[in-house]
Amino acid sequence: MAKKDTYLALLRRGIDENTAQLLADSGIKVGDLKKLDEEKLRNNYGLKKEIAKSVLEAVKSGPRSSAKQRYLADVLSKDKKKKVDKIEEQRFKREQKDIVAELNEKKEELRLAKVEAFRSKKLVMNRLGKTIELIVKLENSFDDESKREQRTKLRDQLETRGLEAARDHEMLELVGTPQDIVDFRRKIAPKLCMYACPECGEEMDPRGGNVIEDPTDFSFICWDCEEEFHAPMANYVDEQLNNGSRISIDPKMKPRNKVIRKPKKKSADKIKDLMIKDLEATGASAEEMAAAVEASDLTGGLMSIDEWIDQTLAAKGYIQAQEHREDFILATGAGATKFNKWMKKAGLVFNKQTGQWTRWKND
Repeated sequence: MAKKDTYLALLRRGIDENTAQLLADSGIKVGDLKKLDEEKLRNNYGLKKEIAKSVLEAVKSGPRSSAKQRYLADVLSKDKKKKVDKIEEQRFKREQKDIVAELNEKKEELRLAKVEAFRSKKLVMNRLGKTIELIVKLENSFDDESKREQRTKLRDQLETRGLEAARDHEMLELVGTPQDIVDFRRKIAPKLCMYACPECGEEMDPRGGNVIEDPTDFSFICWDCEEEFHAPMANYVDEQLNNGSRISIDPKMKPRNKVIRKPKKKSADKIKDLMIKDLEATGASAEEMAAAVEASDLTGGLMSIDEWIDQTLAAKGYIQAQEHREDFILATGAGATKFNKWMKKAGLVFNKQTGQWTRWKND
């Protein structure tokens, strides 16, 4: 123990490790070193003249603060564990348990929010699918020559359903337009699902026209002319696999056309600032500015029909089908065919001369 203390004391005074170890092993103490002179250190401990002189100067100058010596002192000294108070330990465990419970609660809230968002999107998507199917039927009827007399009515229905599809399409933030989906459903999907016989041109469903006697090959048969044939795409793929040259794609090749990055989406704060600047330029009041900023936070939610009626009457004083039908569909989500029914249900009175709905009778 004394040797280690002497060794550490010499290190703290800036003496190198070898010299400190040599002096500590010899059993001398720091206090005894102060009484010795340079000649005795050289003769008794075999130190060189320069080293003996530096040792005496270091011992007489006292301990020095050095990172290396402090590190060695910490390493060589015994580690004393700090005693933790039981009350503090119990308090720490309780806080840790509360934090874990809070994290689990937040995770559950996040999961429920994701489920609810998915459910809402699913409802809108199902509604959009039904609207698309109805538009497909209406367009097929519109193109039918036998229903030429009903084209005016069909055109109105197409306009109404188109607005409903556009509303749902925008809520889902899909790419393209609803008309693209309708065109794919009417013009492209039937070609993908149906095959035509190359001999007689008869269209057929591939599910009922395949030959199942030969399991090694997938071919079709026309039940009118009894002609067996393969799909053109299958023939082309088979030819390329057997005889043709396959296309090799270089993964390091850059695109031919310039790839344009999407513009950064403006954050809500930037949009609010722009709205405030516009309102200030028009001289709007502070209340109107606050109302406009709050309205900008809405995420496309639908308002009630009574609320829309009150808002429109307060702004215009009347409601007219030709002028307000589109806004009525987009804002409330109700069908345009029930427009007059909702006006009557709200207690409005229709003026046949002006074609306007109001809350009072015009004699």
